[in-house]
Parts: sequence; structure tokens; C-alpha cells
Amino acid sequence: MKIYILTDLEGVAGVVTPSQTDKGTKDYEEARRLLTAEVNSAVDGILSASGGADVYVNDGHNGGFNLVLENLHEEAKIVHGAPRPMALGGLDESFDAVFLIGYHSMAGAKGVLSHTMSSRSIYRVLLNGSEIGEIGIESLIAGYYGVPVALVTGDEAATKEARSLLGMVETVTVKWSLGRTFAISLSPKKARRLIRDGASKAVKSISRFKPLRVKPPYEVVVEYLLAESAEVRAKVKGVEKVDERTIKVRSDDIMEALTLAGMC
Repeated sequence: MKIYILTDLEGVAGVVTPSQTDKGTKDYEEARRLLTAEVNSAVDGILSASGGADVYVNDGHNGGFNLVLENLHEEAKIVHGAPRPMALGGLDESFDAVFLIGYHSMAGAKGVLSHTMSSRSIYRVLLNGSEIGEIGIESLIAGYYGVPVALVTGDEAATKEARSLLGMVETVTVKWSLGRTFAISLSPKKARRLIRDGASKAVKSISRFKPLRVKPPYEVVVEYLLAESAEVRAKVKGVEKVDERTIKVRSDDIMEALTLAGMC
């Protein structure tokens, strides 16, 4: 068994404000400890179901280096460094599943700290006319390699988004939004127990999960908050500027489409 864990931070139990996700703040230091503990719970769950499992952990929030490495589960292998070839660097066809730990819902959703890639610059992202968030983007990248997303943890909006997109996927809800920066959260200890159980269940039923694949051609549209962002991205060869704040990419290859659009 070979599992690839990709982490984010906004979907961790107890994390509700931007200051908790920005490096250099006191709140952030607590949040990264909470994240590390949730990841450790997922690793424990994997190993409880498959003792010889090979577990890789990619710190995916804001360029990485958020996990407290000294506290990370000793059986986890760490995927880190920069620049990354893609968001799921090191992933290939040899993996059985991807787990998304600490995830949030897409931009515009009624979820905790909802956004798509950047709350400061991106209004929304569309794939073939339908809005898509980071859960969908990571699932498509995994699907490109024939690897399914088997577990998603985060707030209620994120886990609902995951089920709507992926259908057969294990989810663990650790908090419920009362506003973008206000929520009801499980205690970290209970969230960890549920994540451990969810990871174990996902591994035990690994064969039922299917990779996310969408038939070509692909059209990715990115609507930015600022005209400057669209202007910069439009300088990339293969990127079309639609209007002052919008760019478009077309391709028969999903990885090329996402990369040109800056989503990979």
C-alpha cells in the first residue's frame, strides 16, 4: 500500500482566521501544530489498516514548510522543497490513493476561509464552464496519473464539495461555517480520532475509489480580482486574455491546461 497525503491548513480543526494561516504570527504557530497532529492521525489510520504501508506527506499550504517536522509521524516520508514541478510533486502511477488533509471549499462557497489558490488575487476558476476549487484541481492531477482521491478532511463545505465532485470518497468534517472566519469546530482531539478512523476506512476499501477524469478538450478560465494579475498571466505562451480580469487556456491535455492557467 502506497498513500500520498497532500495537506492544506485552512481546513484543520480550530483554524478559522487568516492570521492562523499566515507565517510569522503567534496564531500560525499553534495552527501548524494542529495540522501536524491531524496528519499524524491520518498516518496512524493508514498504518492501522495496512501495517506495511508507504506514506508520503506533501506540505501543500503556501509553498510548504508549515508542518512541524520534529513532531511528524516517524513513518511518514516528507515531500518538500522548491520550486515544485507541480502541486503533487513526486506523485506517479505507483500510488494507490491520495488523501487531502485540512482542505477548504472553493472561492465563493459558504465555507471557512474558502478560496481557490489565492484569496488575494483569484475570484474564481472554471473548467469547461463549471466552477472548480482546489479539491477538484488536486483530484484531476491525481487522476491524470490514475490515482484516486480516497479521503478528504476539512470543513462541511469542503467535504460536501468533495462528495459532489468525486462521489465515492471518504470524508471527515471537522468544523461547520457560521461565516468565512467564524465557525463551530470539533475539539482537535476528537477531529484527530475521526481522521484516524476515516483514513483506516479509506485504506480498507481502497479498491472502490476511482480516479477523477474529465474527457478532453479542456478549457480553463481564471477570473482575477485585479487586472494586473490577468495581464501578467496573459504573457505566458498559450494563454489568452479574455478581458481585463480574465484569462483562458485551451488544451487536450489536462496537465498542460492547468499548468498554463497557473493552477498546477
